This record gives sequence, C-alpha cells and structure tokens, in this order.
Amino acid sequence: MRPDCTKVILSAAAVALLAPAFAADYELPFDFLHTQIVLPVSLQGRGPYNFVLDTGTYASSIDLGLARELRLPLRATRGESRGVGSSHVVGRTTLLEDVRLGDLVVGQLPAAALDLSGASAQLGRPLHGVLGNNFLASRITQIDYFRRRIRFLAGPSVPLPDNPHRITFPLQFRAGAILPVLEDCFVNGTRLAVTLDTGSSLGLVLFPKAVQLLGLEELARTGTPLEAAGYRGQARFTKGWVRSVRLKTIDLGAIEVAYVRSGYGDDEDLQQRGGNLGNAVLQDFVLTLDYQNGSVVLESVNE
Repeated sequence: MRPDCTKVILSAAAVALLAPAFAADYELPFDFLHTQIVLPVSLQGRGPYNFVLDTGTYASSIDLGLARELRLPLRATRGESRGVGSSHVVGRTTLLEDVRLGDLVVGQLPAAALDLSGASAQLGRPLHGVLGNNFLASRITQIDYFRRRIRFLAGPSVPLPDNPHRITFPLQFRAGAILPVLEDCFVNGTRLAVTLDTGSSLGLVLFPKAVQLLGLEELARTGTPLEAAGYRGQARFTKGWVRSVRLKTIDLGAIEVAYVRSGYGDDEDLQQRGGNLGNAVLQDFVLTLDYQNGSVVLESVNE
C-alpha cells in the first residue's frame, strides 16, 4: 500500500497569506519514498523534518504532536481535510515559523495541525507535514523525478512548441479547486480531463464518470483489488490496464490504471473529474509548475 496525501482546507484568509516568491534559482534533493516527494524542512532552527510536496492540498500541514513540541499557536479555527479515505479529520490552524528548505529561507507559512501518525506508518518513516498550495502558489517549481531534485526558478523557461517528449498547457483549475487540470488527455482514444497531483503515489486513477464513458465497467468490477492509505483512512480500487494513454503529443502507450471503487475524494469530485495523474506516471517526467506565469510543462526523460 502506498500513502496518498490528504487535501487540507483552511480559511481563505490563511490561504491568502503566501510566502514571497524566490528571487533566484535554488535546487535541493528529495527522497522518493513509496512514490512520494519527501523534502527536508527545518522549523525554528530544528529538524530537518519530513514534508511531502502536494499540489492538491489547499494549505500546508504539520503533525499535531510536532506542533505542540514546537509550541506553535493552535487556534480555535479548524480546517477540515479532504482526500483519500472516508473518515472525518479536522485540524487546528497554526503558523509555521522560520521555515527553511536547506539554506533557502521561506519564512512564515500558515498550516493546519493534524494527526499524521497513520500516514507516517504507511510512509515507513515519520511524516511531519505537507507543503501545499499556499507554498507553491507564488512560485515556479520544477520537479526532476529522474534526478530526484527539486528546483525553485527565478523565471519561466522559454516557451517551446509541443513535441513527442515535451508539452505545455495552461495552469487552470476547476471552480473552487486547486489541482491543475490537463484537458488534453486521451485514454483509449477518448478525450478526458485529468488533474495533476504530486500528493498521489498512484499513476492514472480513473473515476466512475470516465470508467462509464470508456465502457470499462466490467474491467473495473473484476480487476485486481488495491487499497491506498490517506489521512482519512483507506480507499478501495481495482487495478487494470488501458491500451493507450496520450497526453497531448506524448504517447504513453498501454499503462496500468486504478479504477476508483470507494473512499477517494468527495462525491462532487467523482462526478466532475475524469481522472487523476499521480507520481507513478509523473516520475517519468520533469514537471514544471509555473504559478507566476500560469503554465505547466511536462518533459519526458524516456526518449
């Protein structure tokens, strides 16, 4: 079983308090543990602590036990978590102080304090927190999965036309959501909209709407059972294969997919989303998320 990150919601005021963008390029290594991007983060001169990078959580989070150990303020305002699992998880809002990634000073970061002990058990090492949308939203972040490096860029790369190894698409979102949406995904020749989720350790997850559209109900029903763990508990899937997946001009060929059975996302997500693209597929790319200029670039390393 591989853990997926939960999606944490805080108040609009807390999410709006963003750290300033980096002034220059900066690069540091990350661990790719159970297909999760795990970064070393220092807080108040202590650590480093293990933080997962997740495009799909509204605000960053910290383990409640660590928040108490660091004597962070725990406010009465509560943030509810969304994501993998079906349990109801509520955290308390706080403010991370003196946040650093290596020698890079981030400063303050609003967060939700949650019990992450279950996710830690699945990860195989202590999980101390998650860096979410309020960390990413003012930055240009490049994830080089092959070299296990993450880069924070001072400016955008020169736009290039799409080719069989590199695609660019607008950084766009559904109303009220923060997962980037890629419209031009074709599964078995049928166009689907999928979200990009660096907090998911799975590959391509197909939601019931897409399963029905593709005529894969029987394969989804009889596929190999699979479970994934999140902060809210377990989610159930079945595994199977689709004969072709294409992201604009990049042809992935036949790949293994996970069909959602229960416990993944909210009912509204299941009705609106065709699929979700996680790290098991993204690991074959260099992914650039340019929140400053509104673009996403996927460059394949398998040429």
